[in-house]
Amino acid sequence: MIPESINQGFGNISTILIFAVIGFICWVFILWGESKKDGFNTQRFFDLSFISLIISGLLTYIIFRVVSWTKIYHPYHIILSVDEELLYSMSVFIISLFPIYYYRKKYNWSVFRILDIYSLGFSILLLIVSIGRYLISGQREYAILFFILSVLYLLLIRRRGYRFVSGMVFSVFCLFISVSLITFLRKGGSLLFASILFTIGVVNLYFRGKQNMSKNILPEHFLEKLKNKLINKDKRLSQQQKSLIQNDPYLQQGRATDNAETLDDVLEDTSKNVTDAVLHNVKSVRVQVRKALARINIGKYGKCEVCGKPIDKARLEVYPEATTCIDCATDHSQIEEVKEDEMLEKNL
Repeated sequence: MIPESINQGFGNISTILIFAVIGFICWVFILWGESKKDGFNTQRFFDLSFISLIISGLLTYIIFRVVSWTKIYHPYHIILSVDEELLYSMSVFIISLFPIYYYRKKYNWSVFRILDIYSLGFSILLLIVSIGRYLISGQREYAILFFILSVLYLLLIRRRGYRFVSGMVFSVFCLFISVSLITFLRKGGSLLFASILFTIGVVNLYFRGKQNMSKNILPEHFLEKLKNKLINKDKRLSQQQKSLIQNDPYLQQGRATDNAETLDDVLEDTSKNVTDAVLHNVKSVRVQVRKALARINIGKYGKCEVCGKPIDKARLEVYPEATTCIDCATDHSQIEEVKEDEMLEKNL
């Protein structure tokens, strides 16, 4: 076991605070990685994460000051019956969600996808804090929480976007934490916060289901068939991507010590250029496939992302990753060709 605080000469630092800081760093990393995977603008998403962290930190500090003042002037106040660590943790979690709705309106993002990403980030944060608590206190409950959270995280991150529609991961996370608070993390205020989290999870599921019912414009069986096509295509592309990376000429064993002829070097460079071109194409197609899957999850699949008109079913049958109608796709390709011509003229 490790001590509760570490003496640094200038004062004692709480050990659990160190675990919390490490957890928040991992939280930011998970948010960045998952937002990039989902096709969000990573810079804007990082701004959202940073603002969420700052606002939740400041407001939680205010709550801390209020609790400290209450201890002095109203030592028997009911607010002091709530476990402080639980109060601050719940404050950080709930307050950090508020900036999401501003960014959702500003950039027309899916609030359900953002909530899913946030829940994955908080899962990692809780994983690190729970193992820290176990190492400090030796309480078995935190070891159990760590194990269950690990299984839950692996399950959710593998199923998110495939078997779980967007928004469901967040609700599962809220319901899991609410059950954990009641069963084996029983502290002052556990029932109150468990009720709040349970309500948030159920309300989120209600609005998610309501949005699905109002926005699905394709028959369920047709949508399910295309979704399976996209999932299988994503798996094939993933395998192809791994194969290309493994067969990269520049990554072959013994290349650094190889005394090849000039002609061999030229052939190797040519092979490298071809591999890079194919790999770039595979990555681009895979991004489009995942984008189509994401639009299925948010109930917008089958609508053109440019003009909002329905995409022809025949086009979706042949090209299920399509997110634009044929007219907008043609216009977009023509614009790209004009841009390429302008770039060539500038370089000449």
